[in-house]
Amino acid sequence: MKPVFYIPILASLVLAALVLSMGEDPDRTNPISAEAEPLASTLLPMSRGLTLALVKDADRRETPLLVTGIGDAEILAIDLTEHGAGHTSDLLGVVDDLGEHALAGLFAETQRGGAVGVSKPYAFDELLSVAGRGQRHVASGTNFIEHAEETRSQTVFNFPKFGGATPPVTTVAYNESMLLDYEVELCMIFDRDIATIDEFDAATKGVFLCGDFTDRAVLSRMIDVDDFDSGSGFSDAKSGPDFFPSGGLLVIPKDWRRFVGEERIVTLRNGHLRQDARGAEMILGFRELTEKVLADATSTRFLYQGDSHRLIEDGKIGRDQVLMSGTPEGVIFMPPTWRQTARGIFRYVVSGAFLTQTSGYEYVVNSFVGEELDSGRFLQPDEQIKYKSSSLGTITTTVVFGDEDAEGLLASAR
Repeated sequence: MKPVFYIPILASLVLAALVLSMGEDPDRTNPISAEAEPLASTLLPMSRGLTLALVKDADRRETPLLVTGIGDAEILAIDLTEHGAGHTSDLLGVVDDLGEHALAGLFAETQRGGAVGVSKPYAFDELLSVAGRGQRHVASGTNFIEHAEETRSQTVFNFPKFGGATPPVTTVAYNESMLLDYEVELCMIFDRDIATIDEFDAATKGVFLCGDFTDRAVLSRMIDVDDFDSGSGFSDAKSGPDFFPSGGLLVIPKDWRRFVGEERIVTLRNGHLRQDARGAEMILGFRELTEKVLADATSTRFLYQGDSHRLIEDGKIGRDQVLMSGTPEGVIFMPPTWRQTARGIFRYVVSGAFLTQTSGYEYVVNSFVGEELDSGRFLQPDEQIKYKSSSLGTITTTVVFGDEDAEGLLASAR
């Protein structure tokens, strides 16, 4: 006859087995605080700033536009090459060349119905990215309080993001090893290199809507969970040719602080609202971010594809670089639950992996990533992510297989 004290031990083991066998809800999401009214994009009044765009003409030349109206699927705009501008992608340079007063006059003439500033319609899928041609940018992490809480971050941090911007109607490549996640952000460019805070203050600033895609599998494996600012994981997880979708409207506000603070940005996943915030919710504004970046110009701790990098080169944010705001709450990623951690430890012991050179931490992380891949919670092929804003237009991105010809899906997004 077995001793009575075996019974509670057996019961505890059975209970533990039952608890560990309970999977996580594949439909679980991070909570968000959303505004009551749906977001409607409208043109920023000329009294508050200029709105510009960029297209290619019939000869494939880059053509700057002055935007005079924003609709659901198209904008109205004046072709500025008909009014003295060159064929260029440098929209801040166009403003400098033509002058804000002259551009305001063109806009006013259009509103009066005059012929000199006739506006024409341009579909969103005709618009080019206004981010410029830079291949390296300055990204910001956990710069919104609620997102910092949902990712358990203790601080705002920066890292270099590699890869050029894609246009406002685009695709992002997926493969089956990815945990593909979305982020909506505000982005800023300057009419000069920024090496001091005085140069930031003096610079003409352009603001546009942007997105940031992340492979959370890569980040989970590489991140230093005790020090997000260590430079490990973020550049590898957030860089690449498809991971920087950028808007087609550039606003040059007269009061950039007011504009950024009031601008509302949202993310829609297959039509469902998943992020909703205003720029005023940033922990560090763009000026404070600039100060932080310039103060961190010499460290080579930032890793990307096995090499060490500085956050910025030559002690400056280059004119061809973008400064990113960070994202609000509502991303797909959620840190491992205690059950996921416990299951990973259990498997590590039972499988005998502890007898190999694989560390317990590495095994548990891989177990977590495997569970998340199996859950299908992260972005999958044919899904559509739409980033929207109050005055900066819309970005529409369709998820496609990495080796897939994206033309058909891109056409459907349009």
